[in-house]
Amino acid sequence: MTILITLLLSFCIFALIIWALMHMRTPRYRVDRQDFLKVLEDVIVGQADDSEWRVLTGYPMRHDPPLEKLRLECLEIEEAEYTGGSPYLFTEAGIERLRGVRRRLLAANSENDNDK
Repeated sequence: MTILITLLLSFCIFALIIWALMHMRTPRYRVDRQDFLKVLEDVIVGQADDSEWRVLTGYPMRHDPPLEKLRLECLEIEEAEYTGGSPYLFTEAGIERLRGVRRRLLAANSENDNDK
């Protein structure tokens, strides 16, 4: 009888664990426009490190197509102008191009604010 209760209890616990694992969601990381702007500004002023830049450019932003377009542009700038140095991760030309990305992001944000 004890073996039967142990087996039944073990089966219930195992089934509960399987059910919980099936209903768990994988964590998602979403960069919103404010986060994108903050990291971009930190890179421009030389306060960002390589890992912050990798987080910014490493995740596709399917939730915001205009932001994804800017991310892809940042990747193009990285290919041409990235130095990985300290404190500035980019050449002067790269930083200037990133300032242009920042201006377009601010303009897009202000357009969204006006639409609301």
